Amino acid sequence: MNTLSTEVDAATRRRRPRIAVFGHYGNKNLGDEAIIEAVINNLRHHLGDPEIYCFSIDPFDSAQRHGVKAFPIRYRRDFFAKHHGYIEPESASDQQQATSTSGDSSPNTGSSGTPQSWKGHLKSLPLVGPLLRGAQALLDFRHTAKQEVQFLRIAKSHLQGIDLLLVTGSNQFLDNFGGPWGFPYTLMKWTFIAKQTSTRVAFISVGAGPLEKRLSFRFLKWTLSMADYVSVRDEGSRALLQSRIGVEPDVFPDIAHKLKGRQSFPDQKRQEGNPSTVAVNPMPVYDRRYWYEADVDKFTAYVDKLSQLCATILGDGHTLELFSTQEKDENVIEDVVVRLRRNPEFEDWQARIRISRSSEVSELMSALERADIVVATRFHATVLPLQLGKPVLGICYYRKAAELLDDVGLGEYWVDLDDFTCETLIQKYRTLLSNRHEKAKELGEHLCRYSQDLDRQYLALCGLLEQKHESNGR
Repeated sequence: MNTLSTEVDAATRRRRPRIAVFGHYGNKNLGDEAIIEAVINNLRHHLGDPEIYCFSIDPFDSAQRHGVKAFPIRYRRDFFAKHHGYIEPESASDQQQATSTSGDSSPNTGSSGTPQSWKGHLKSLPLVGPLLRGAQALLDFRHTAKQEVQFLRIAKSHLQGIDLLLVTGSNQFLDNFGGPWGFPYTLMKWTFIAKQTSTRVAFISVGAGPLEKRLSFRFLKWTLSMADYVSVRDEGSRALLQSRIGVEPDVFPDIAHKLKGRQSFPDQKRQEGNPSTVAVNPMPVYDRRYWYEADVDKFTAYVDKLSQLCATILGDGHTLELFSTQEKDENVIEDVVVRLRRNPEFEDWQARIRISRSSEVSELMSALERADIVVATRFHATVLPLQLGKPVLGICYYRKAAELLDDVGLGEYWVDLDDFTCETLIQKYRTLLSNRHEKAKELGEHLCRYSQDLDRQYLALCGLLEQKHESNGR
């Protein structure tokens, strides 16, 4: 009877593998959320009914958005004050609202601000100040270390019974945001814990770079040496890992290329009419409100050129749709609109200006469906229109978007954000708009290839899970 029960349990585990979908998402970046949505859809397609968990920056958002149990990838005071287990999708909305209104921020030091003032005075004194700052740093380190130890213990308990820790897409291998102790350390610690719990670890279609710090490369070398499967999303990422770490991973397309498991192409009849719709995605590159290395002159130049393009689109008689894929993009949309308002023709243009503020991937895709061509700065504002058959003109701040556009036959339709003129951008927009039907047809062949490649990667993951079950059965 016990043997039969064991066999039934083993068969049940084979039918419903437990997969933790892991990443630095949950920050309302719809490009990242498109990756997670695509992974969940395709895992269910290939595996039937797996138990899926989201391990993210914001488990409240992830549970509500994706309808699965969720857990944070880093220590969060607002989470661990009330929870040690998963956030359930049914309660995520209420708990997220309670967190945002509970006043969980650092306590006020007093209504008069007196404690703050005398501490600041002491820290400004010669000799005394450095001693106090050093003591404070030591206390902060001890407190952080204590929290991290607590977090690692709880995280390990959550990996018990997980078959596969799946680190999914996006730029996971970078240190420009957060340094070595941001993304690289987080990936290393979770991979190490997974090995302690016999959990398989797979990195799929991950972007690499920007990476500069020696410690970051060391963390990633340890991480990838422990992983069971590694793939990156472009040749540039593979070249970086190969030259700096000695790892030569497979290359597979970005996961968001297979968001719904199929591509849908635009209605040619709708496209034949005039005016056309041009969707433009601004991004806060170099913006002090967002970017890790702000540069006022570069940001101003970018917004000025983008605004001139938008004015040209409207002046050509077309509809302009400004769209965001992340909340901070909306600041730049406002900057562009402010500049457009200065144009004496703005009142005539106003009816042809649309602003799309999407909070869900489905809303973003609906906005992209309305476009004839897309002008994109963010990477996933470049990826997502392609599977809808929408040609893209890229304003590329990093090699990843340029490499993608080269690969899908749009190599003549991108500019380097740090080195382009407004005249060049306008010329490329007009040429792409006139060639959009031809380019849309060409996209089909490339996207079919991407879909087949991604199916092969999901089958490789199925094989990885089967190996684990066979190992457990021995």
